[in-house]
Amino acid sequence: MNCLKCSCGCDKLSKEELEQIINSSDRVKDFLKNETARSVFRRLTYPEEDESQPSGSRQRPVGKRPKPQAIKYLELIEKCEELMKKADLSDEAVEELANHRYMDMELAERLDESTAANRTEVLEAIVREYSNRLCETECYKKFISKLVKAHEGKLKIEK
Repeated sequence: MNCLKCSCGCDKLSKEELEQIINSSDRVKDFLKNETARSVFRRLTYPEEDESQPSGSRQRPVGKRPKPQAIKYLELIEKCEELMKKADLSDEAVEELANHRYMDMELAERLDESTAANRTEVLEAIVREYSNRLCETECYKKFISKLVKAHEGKLKIEK
């Protein structure tokens, strides 16, 4: 008998791990701190990121599908956090982030105009803004509902 496997990996998580991810997803800040939650979200939202579609049609041409807005937001958040962790707030690194193709123009200008003294503050503001945008996306809402369903399924199997 063949079992269906979930592409996001939630089927490999215990009910406790699912509970932890669901609870961390209530607050985006907690979600971003949870590496497993981000990984499952990424695989669910944009599976097989590096692979092309095997066949095409008028509605879906051959090639990589467009990256969802939620993944773009997550990438920007991760880039900002990476800069803050490395304490690499050099003009070069900040300029590269400001010129990122998914960066909002207003936020990019604010980052460009920042000084070494207030750069961390500006990066934190960018993380807050994109965190809010992330939790408002349909992808994020579907992610939470899918995890809740997976958790309920594990509880039913256990009973």
